[in-house]
Amino acid sequence: MSFVKILSAFLLSVIFTPVMIRIAKKYNIVDQPDNKLKSHKDPTPYLGGIAIFLSILPFYIFDLSFILPASILTFIGLYDDIKDISPLLRLLAEFIVVSMSVYMVGEIKNPFHFILLVITGTALINGVNMVDGMDGVCAGTVIISLIFFAVILKNYDLLIFVAAIIGFLLYNFYPAKIFLGDAGSYFLGFMLFYSFLFLSGKFGRDGYFISFIITGFYFVDLFYAVLRRLLNKTSPFLGDKEHIYNKIRRKYNISPILVSFVTYIISFIFGIIGLIAWDFQVVGVIIVIVLFLFIGYHFKLYKYEI
Repeated sequence: MSFVKILSAFLLSVIFTPVMIRIAKKYNIVDQPDNKLKSHKDPTPYLGGIAIFLSILPFYIFDLSFILPASILTFIGLYDDIKDISPLLRLLAEFIVVSMSVYMVGEIKNPFHFILLVITGTALINGVNMVDGMDGVCAGTVIISLIFFAVILKNYDLLIFVAAIIGFLLYNFYPAKIFLGDAGSYFLGFMLFYSFLFLSGKFGRDGYFISFIITGFYFVDLFYAVLRRLLNKTSPFLGDKEHIYNKIRRKYNISPILVSFVTYIISFIFGIIGLIAWDFQVVGVIIVIVLFLFIGYHFKLYKYEI
């Protein structure tokens, strides 16, 4: 680990993010409020994910197993930010890129394990994308999950990712001056899956379960979003305002700033459970299942509010 690399990634992000704000405004790559799914009042620039990508690029440019799939996913997200892509086509593209990543990083030979990781990775990237709907939530929770991966793997180069995201978060915290965009949420989702692959590859089944627990926040929201939509006979791809951050805000009637801190606490709890499960796997799995059910019930994530 190099402190200089971590500091450099942070400073690059702090510099690149306002540059991306200006470029997004100039070329009208902005998120327009619609008074439906989007609650912000003014058009807000996308391209936050591009700023993070450029901040990390110098340190991973020769690591093809990371930079190649990460670049493709970021480009897919950027294209989706500018011109909408059909959900099925986007899902297919993600599936292909994640398969490439599992092959390059994981070196998985067991077909069942390979397919499981591909499904998990695609789900995780979409789960991260789903929680990117309120200022600071996605970036902040990903930072926390990455720190736990860095600690467990003893791979502190992952803090380069963390530093770059923190630089962006300075501009994304409420009220946000810039959003991640799909390019950013896909890229952050891939960062988590990249870490997931290393832990799973290094420790096999145990590593897979620990990784799943650390990233549990995203799987909770994804699972209940799909369940909620299927129970109400709507498309799983159809967006709504019933995600965990929406539910937290309405239940406690708190500001977006406080909502983001609540999501950070939840993400931190999943990380702590991951640490517990490292030495006490059965206990960790039981705790995470109880937490999974409690969050769904407490915030009524399984249903639409009338």
